[in-house]
Amino acid sequence: MAHLLVIAGHGAGDSGAVGHGYTEAERVRYLASRLAVLGGNNVTIADTNRNWYADKGISSLDIPKSYEILELHMDSASASAKGGHVIIKGGVAADQYDNKLADFITSFFPGRSNSIVGRSDLANAKRAAKKGYSYRLLENGFITNAEDLNKFNAKTDDLARGILNAFGIVTSAPKEEPIDGELKSGGVTQNSTGHLGEISYQAHMRGIGWASWQCDGAMVGTTGQNRRIEAFRLIPVGETDVVVHIKDVGDKEYKNISKDTILGTTGQNKRIEAIKITGKDTPYIYRVHQKNIGWTDWTFNGSWAGTKGKGLQIEAIEIMTAKFLVNPHVQNRGWLGERACENIIGITGHNLRLEAFKINPLGTEIKAKAHIQGIGWEDYGVIKKDTIIGTVGEGKRLECLCFEGDFQYRVHVQNSGWTDWTKADGVATMGTVGQALRIEAIQFK
Repeated sequence: MAHLLVIAGHGAGDSGAVGHGYTEAERVRYLASRLAVLGGNNVTIADTNRNWYADKGISSLDIPKSYEILELHMDSASASAKGGHVIIKGGVAADQYDNKLADFITSFFPGRSNSIVGRSDLANAKRAAKKGYSYRLLENGFITNAEDLNKFNAKTDDLARGILNAFGIVTSAPKEEPIDGELKSGGVTQNSTGHLGEISYQAHMRGIGWASWQCDGAMVGTTGQNRRIEAFRLIPVGETDVVVHIKDVGDKEYKNISKDTILGTTGQNKRIEAIKITGKDTPYIYRVHQKNIGWTDWTFNGSWAGTKGKGLQIEAIEIMTAKFLVNPHVQNRGWLGERACENIIGITGHNLRLEAFKINPLGTEIKAKAHIQGIGWEDYGVIKKDTIIGTVGEGKRLECLCFEGDFQYRVHVQNSGWTDWTKADGVATMGTVGQALRIEAIQFK
């Protein structure tokens, strides 16, 4: 019997594949939680708040060599593509666990022509091999295929048991749990010292009550303790409306809130599952830490943060004013839509080039230059909302960027990953010139 270390793919702001109202990051974290419950002491779940690909976590991992690493993913393509399979490092022979896992997953999610695929470009497989760890990546069907997704959702425990059995782990029956499960020790708790700033807010938590006020992107709530937020308060900047999705209540709207407006419930043991904040005068951005998911992306004014209809509690909240919005144009995907600049702008881990992007400056002055494949440097000067930085429809990669503004930024470069953060001083550049390497994503702070 093996001991399984489970890594849930994507996360930390990267949703992964998206389909039918679900995200890959959330679904595989839910699967990981079921593996932990059913596998007991024979399963260790790697930190689900991290993106283990983006932060190169396996390179610094320190576990017994006897552990078997399993990274969970879901695939995406056309609606007709379906099936699961196992991916291992190219040139390495499949072992007994790989073969048993492949036999199971292709019977559970049929449709693939190859049950085991060796890939030489899989970063985490190479990192694990360098450390001497046994590793495989499991694609649990296509999130874009309704049949695969419905089976994943309806038979998650059967899927988890089949995975565990492939590693010789005998599964146990889950015990009865109270509402929202047992509280856990450890984790991270918000700052106990109160702070007020431009945007100020506080949370009412299970077993704690109202905690101290925090501001401008600082966390209220907890992570890693399975502790629900039941309500929060927000000091509005100008006219502000809030909608909260509450257990057993559904959506509850609060118009033109004040500092004393309780957004949610107290004394009723009801979790908050999603929030929507709309500022008439202030462009808010906000994100939530949700059970089995971790931190969501930063969400812009008037959009939902969190999930509805899945019974998942919000455990922490962060709110601040938006710097600016960015809409990326990605190879084979086109325009992805405006997102808060603090999110990952583009797609990592899929070998897709960032071809162009537009910045909605929200009143901020931003200057930009870009080095484009086959063109060289283009100076765009002061950016407007409709300025296209890069090219569309020409199949050209962005290779290097230079910004001037009151922020820092970094880029994700082909083969090397994320650069360090640098100040947008109009001089420093991020990326490469003359090496034919694509930029895959950008992030700002």
